[in-house]
Parts: sequence; structure tokens; C-alpha cells
Amino acid sequence: MSLDSLLRSAIGHNNDDLKFIFVGGKGGVGKTTSSSAIATLLAQHCNKRILLVSTDPAHSLSDAFRCEFSNEPTSPGVENLHVMEVDPTETMQRELNKWADLAKEIAATNDGNDGGAEDDGEENGMLQKIEQFQEWLSGIPGIDEATALSSAIEHIESNKYDLIVFDTAPTGHTLKLLGMPDILQAGIEKLQGWQSTLWGYWDVLKGMGSSASQKRLHAKEEVADMLENYKKGIQKVALMLQDQRRTRFVVVCIAEFLSVSETQRLLRELKKNEVRASHIIVNQLVVDSALSNDELTELEGLAEVGSLMLNQELLSKTVHACRLTTARKGIQEKYMAQLKSFPETEAILDGICEVPLLAEEVTGTDALRRFAKFMVRNPPSELESASSTASSGPVRLYDDELEKKNTGGAEGDEQKGEGDANSWTPSKGDSVKIKELAKAAQYNGLEGTIVSTLDSETSRCGVQIEYNGKSKTLALQMKNMVLLHQAKKAKGENGDTAASLPSEQPMSKAMALLEDPEIKALVESNPKFKDAVEDCISNPMSFVKYISDPEMAPLISKAMAKLKF
Repeated sequence: MSLDSLLRSAIGHNNDDLKFIFVGGKGGVGKTTSSSAIATLLAQHCNKRILLVSTDPAHSLSDAFRCEFSNEPTSPGVENLHVMEVDPTETMQRELNKWADLAKEIAATNDGNDGGAEDDGEENGMLQKIEQFQEWLSGIPGIDEATALSSAIEHIESNKYDLIVFDTAPTGHTLKLLGMPDILQAGIEKLQGWQSTLWGYWDVLKGMGSSASQKRLHAKEEVADMLENYKKGIQKVALMLQDQRRTRFVVVCIAEFLSVSETQRLLRELKKNEVRASHIIVNQLVVDSALSNDELTELEGLAEVGSLMLNQELLSKTVHACRLTTARKGIQEKYMAQLKSFPETEAILDGICEVPLLAEEVTGTDALRRFAKFMVRNPPSELESASSTASSGPVRLYDDELEKKNTGGAEGDEQKGEGDANSWTPSKGDSVKIKELAKAAQYNGLEGTIVSTLDSETSRCGVQIEYNGKSKTLALQMKNMVLLHQAKKAKGENGDTAASLPSEQPMSKAMALLEDPEIKALVESNPKFKDAVEDCISNPMSFVKYISDPEMAPLISKAMAKLKF
């Protein structure tokens, strides 16, 4: 029982494409030492560029390697390995600061207006919403660590590293992290709906002609982009955690009641959340080295009658030490048997790695290498590792899944490309994946961009890729390409895309809203509705104080249903 299978997954055995290894467990069981040893093993045996990241606010990697680390990747003196200590709180604060800066920009959108105190009230309403979002965001359990993980994914996508090992915070933080993406996504979607509603009314009622309105348009786009990017980053974290090919979770424990019980709960939660736990490291074992009960009884008998050849005090101390280790052996055997009997461990019994209690303190690179040897029996050979190919350029993780999820494309463009090549005509800018090249198989699986359309004589088109750090153009047939994304077509003679222009159709609908018979009748039937409409026409930001008013819900719901922003 060892980590051999984990190392082989890292070099692509069993069709695995291992990118992320989480190391977690109860505090004080050797989690940081284990994650450091795992990263050292991967760097040594797998021909991969490894990044070891601590997301635990109480960092210990610097102590484990006896090196100083920061939030920038630094080599500890081990080839192919870099280490960084990310402060999740600091990462989260930077995110909150972005929203604070945006709030200031929004406040500045009223510069040059003549509204005076009224405009102050308008901008205060907007700022209040931003501040409420900041407070809500910072209060979500696990949000700081999730934000740090989201930034770590960028290291893989940029092709700086092939695999990341996470030294995580103790179990409680991990469990919060598992449920966080759904909570955060729901909140962001709610805010996206709010900002769409608010900006839609503001644009309509204020008009789009002034310089302040142009600033509002810019702020509107920035809010939308920030929300979408943040949502996408957190969605990637959720997909990463549940990725059965790219992600593994290694649980660390010791053979004692509290640690084994917490390990079972963690394994149960990981399974519930579809996170693949592949190995369990059990540290500080004395099972093999301690005396059995019979051997201890024999030693105690020798000590009782004494010996002319041995110092009696030394013999007594030896017996006392052996009693301690034998008692510890009995406790550990009990809880090891319990650990192996759990339903949660049934499928990973071969992945239980038993590590002995060592006489030395495990700090520094040499000690970590010695410690790591206890975790493997038959590591990959140099020949096996050499056959593992590193990424040749930047990669996009989960973008396809997110696009399908967010657009509702159940079948996806890839199936369309594979199923019916004739249904797609290659255009410049289309993204494709290369497949089924027999003689140049090294390019299979790489993604590229169409740079020249289909040639009628050769039936090939040009595909630009990144390979071994260099740009290369291949002439490929349709059968060797799968469509990932079609290029967005520009609209208008000036070449601006539709996304970059204000939409006139929703604006005209909004301007006509108050003349709609149903809306007009609804407003006339309720004095409060009438006063609110008049208030919003004269002071558009007054809308903020009405949007959460239950009495205004019938009018707002009816209006938004007709506007369809």
C-alpha cells in the first residue's frame, strides 16, 4: 500500500490527466509534511513541473523546507518544484478592493451633473448596493480559499506548471469549501439580475446622451464583466473539485480515535460532493517496530531477575520505553482496522499508505526526501516518466463545460463537429481541437485557431497552434478537427461587435413602457405607484429604494416582464 498509483496517474496512466492534488485532514497529523513529500516525489519521479501551494492561513511550508516562501512561486532547491504560500484573506481583500474601486468609479459618474444633493442621493444608493455585495461576499464560508484556488488554476492554464499540490487548511475549512460554489453562484446570479434591472432603468430614465451617461455605460459594462469573470472563476473551482480525471484528494490522519473519526466524516463528505479521494496517508505508526505483547512480557521477565551484565537503571528505562511503544501499537492496530473497515475506504484500500514514526524531525529538503521514500514502493521508472509529455502551450480548463452549462447547449459544438463535418464551414477565428492524426500524433488533443479557410483544391484549412513554446500552422482536413467554438461575427460597417454597442431595441421598449396600457392602468390605480414613477423620472436613482419594497413588487414585476432586459 503506497502512493505508487498516484504517481502513475500524474504521468498519464489509465487515461488520467492529473492536474490537481489536494492534501487535507485534521490539524496536527502531518498534513504539511505529507504534502511537501508528495510534491517532492512528483518532481523527482514524474518529469513534471510541480507547484506546491499552501492555502492554510497558518502557513507551515516555509518551516517544512526551511526556506522562506511568499505569494510568488519560489524554488526550495528541488528540481522541477516551486512553492508558494497564498494568504486567502489577502487574496479575498484584493478582490473586495476591486469592488471598492468600482464603487468609486460609479460615484464619479455624476461628475458634471447639475443635480446637486439629489445626485448625491443617487450615487449613495448605488454605493450602498456595492457595499452590501462586499459584505455578503466576505461573509460566505470558504470564499477566501475558493478565491485563492481560482487564482491557482491560472498557473495551469498559463502552462507555467503541469500539476499543483494544495496543502489545504484543516478539515473544517475544506468542508466549507465543498458547499461554497453553489452558494456563491446563486448570489452572483442574483446580483447579475439586480444590476441588469437597475442599470436598465437608470439608462432609460437618465438618457444616453451626456458624458456622465457614457461613464455609466462604461461602469455598467465593468460591473457585468467583473461579475461574469468572478462567477466563471468560482464555477471552475467547483468543476475542478469534482473532476474525476484531473483531481485527487489525499487524506492525512494518524491512527487515533479523533483523527480516524474525522477522516471518515471527511471521506463521506467528499463522496457526497463527488470529489475523488484516492489515497489515505496514516502517519506516525509504530506497528512494525514495537514489541509484541509476548516479547514485552519476556523483556519484563529479564528485567525482574536482573542481569550481571546490564545496568539495572538502563534496563528499567528500556522496559518503560517498550511498554509505551507496545501500548501505542495496540491502539494503532485497533484504529487501523477500524479505518480499513469503513465503507468509505472499501474502494481505496490499496491507496492506504502507512508511514512509520521516525526518530528524526522531518524538516529540510533532505529529510523530506527520506520521509517521501516511505510513501512509495515501486515509483515510475525514468523510462516511464520520460514517456510523459508536458503541455506544449497554454490550456483552457473547463471553458467548454462552462459554455455548455451557461448557454444550455446540451449537445455542444464538439459533438456537432464530430457528428457531422458538413454542418460546419470553417471560418477564420474558429477554435478547434485536433484529432486522429496517425503520423503526427503528437498534435492530437491540442487546440488551435483557424487562420485560413478551406482550400477547394486541397480540402484543407490552416490551423495555428502553440507547440513546444512556438507558434505553428498546420494544414488539416475536416476529419482531423473538432469544432470547439465558432468565432463571433462582427456586426455593422465599423466592425464593432454587437456586445460593444448599446442595444437600441431594449431602449425603445423601455421608453414606451409607461405608455403601455397595462402599466398605465396599474400606475393610475395605485397612488403609491404613481408617486414612485414620478419620483424615479425626476431622480432615477430613487429606483434603488423601491426595488426591495414589497408593496412595489406588482409594478416592478410587470414592468420587468415587459422590458425583458
